[in-house]
Amino acid sequence: MPKDSFRLAVHVCIFNSENQLLIQQRQPFKKGWPNMWDVSVGGSAVAGDSSSQAAQREVFEELGIELDFSNERPFLTMNFSGGFDDFYLIEQDIDLSTLRLQKEEVRQVRWAYKEEVLKMQAQGIMIPYWFLDRLFDIRDSYDRQGERIHRIRTGFAGFSHLESWMSLGEIIKHDFPGMESVAAWHGYCDTVIRHMKQGTAIYAADGRMIVGILLFSKEESKIRCLAVHPEYRRQKIASKMLQLMKTKMQPGADIVVETFREDDKAGYAARSFYHALGFVPDRLDLYENYPVQRFVWKCRA
Repeated sequence: MPKDSFRLAVHVCIFNSENQLLIQQRQPFKKGWPNMWDVSVGGSAVAGDSSSQAAQREVFEELGIELDFSNERPFLTMNFSGGFDDFYLIEQDIDLSTLRLQKEEVRQVRWAYKEEVLKMQAQGIMIPYWFLDRLFDIRDSYDRQGERIHRIRTGFAGFSHLESWMSLGEIIKHDFPGMESVAAWHGYCDTVIRHMKQGTAIYAADGRMIVGILLFSKEESKIRCLAVHPEYRRQKIASKMLQLMKTKMQPGADIVVETFREDDKAGYAARSFYHALGFVPDRLDLYENYPVQRFVWKCRA
């Protein structure tokens, strides 16, 4: 390479539907990591190549198969002293018997699970990519364009969820009547802890981040707090938490919640939220001297 120039390297990691990685062993006479096991394909762009064009060409040259990279983007890019390295993550169930290996580059190929790959790396026969173990994990968290896949789970919250719970609370507290003061916020924190101890706090999480919260009273068939992170709404998260809550309620009992009144400008989003979930307006009331309206969720079969 000319002085002060950089080159673009590309690597393609091909996984099958069983989350096995296609790995290749480099020829013992090849420069750079000879005889070592590597990810599926690696190479460099040439003049005029885009990153995806280089990746598509290298797959064909080394494995003898044609994959369309026209809509692919590198999942991650590493920089090194001589340039940049784009990594592509692809899912493709490939019959190894159909491959035509480039004998100048590739000695052999095989499928390997995460445990096998990490064992080979520990044995010193796999190129020591520091992020190799993460490649297997992130396939379940991100799509092929690098966008995060939301895999929401719900459950009953414990103290390990408290910090993330309160972080979400800071975001959505303006959606609740009477939560403006510092004293009210501290009181809410105490309420959350009490509900966690009682087993009446439900969370929804994306990974470790709490994105939905629900506090309820079994004795009163009442929701004390129900909220979803603004960026996670319209994904039926609230419905999932409500269904989990129903398993702890009296069968067929109506469930109530208090929120802003119709003429309260602060309550448009909250009222729309409950309407969308199937709650219907009921009587007017006061909550700590704040005018609210009771909503009812008809749960009878």
